[in-house]
Amino acid sequence: MRTIAIVNQKGGCGKTTTAINLSASLAEKRKKVLLVDLDPQSNASIGLKVTVEDLNLSIYDIFSQSHPLDEVIIVMDDYLHLAPSQLILSAVEQELAGKEGRESILLRAIDSMKRDYDYIVVDCPPSLGLLTFNALRACSEALVPIEMSIFSLQGVARLLELIKLLKTKYNHAIHYKALATICNTRTLFTAEVLENMRKHFGKNMYRTIIHTTVRLKESAGYGLPINKYNKRCRGAMDYTQLTDEVLLEEKRLRKEVSLSYTAGPRQTKEGVLFSYYNPSARDVRIVGDFSDWEPLENSMVQEQGKHIWTGKIPLEAGTYQYKFIVDGEWKVDPENPEVVTTSMGARNSALKVS
Repeated sequence: MRTIAIVNQKGGCGKTTTAINLSASLAEKRKKVLLVDLDPQSNASIGLKVTVEDLNLSIYDIFSQSHPLDEVIIVMDDYLHLAPSQLILSAVEQELAGKEGRESILLRAIDSMKRDYDYIVVDCPPSLGLLTFNALRACSEALVPIEMSIFSLQGVARLLELIKLLKTKYNHAIHYKALATICNTRTLFTAEVLENMRKHFGKNMYRTIIHTTVRLKESAGYGLPINKYNKRCRGAMDYTQLTDEVLLEEKRLRKEVSLSYTAGPRQTKEGVLFSYYNPSARDVRIVGDFSDWEPLENSMVQEQGKHIWTGKIPLEAGTYQYKFIVDGEWKVDPENPEVVTTSMGARNSALKVS
């Protein structure tokens, strides 16, 4: 599962438009998507024709900790689901002031979900307050829409400082990429801003450009994503191209991972090297009969800048059974074909050390 925060503290830069249309385009390609509306203005919810005043539950209710995220979700179609917002969400920061763990409420809510998604897309409010911090804490990627304004580009510096803080304080690395939005490519000023963006972000910028088009505003007015309002317009083609880039990035990431480490357990002089790849994992531990099935603390460490967790455990010659504990859930090693079934019906990964 990939978790992507659509974030920029500046308003009017195309965050909600991107959140809605990227989510809908991914869903059109049969990816199971949850769009989380984390903006008290509820524009993502309204943009999908949800009457927010009539909702009994919204994303606010997970912050009040009275309801799990599963109960808040609205099914828009087979592949697109929505966690809607309401104006009362604006009171969250004051209500939770000084409360321990308030920065990780969305993270815990996502971790405890019983539904499976390929993508979770979070539409952030135009600020760097508690709600945005929750989104970044819960996501492994940040997509930063930047409209053709010098103020929009300058404001990104504070966002990058926050991303750096998350790495330092929580050891939570976020991969970010900029997206040029609301572009009138016929003007010299737009060309200059785009050039500055490319120099500043380099590879951390999408090739896709979201052009200015009235069709995007019209589609929001009708409560439809652009691919359902006018599939052949420039806006629909732009977001289809962005979606293709997002999906291609997923394939590239898998290829890089496959080249950067040897999958499955491997014997070394210092012990058995265990590896686990997961783009969204926040905590990975190993457990096995060599530890009396007690989780080994700090046994797996995430490699910096990657989604790979590795750990070396000294083991004597013999045959062992083990599993990974990924964010509290026990899993067999997906890269180890050796699996045994216990008398109780449980499946464990198997390993022979010589």
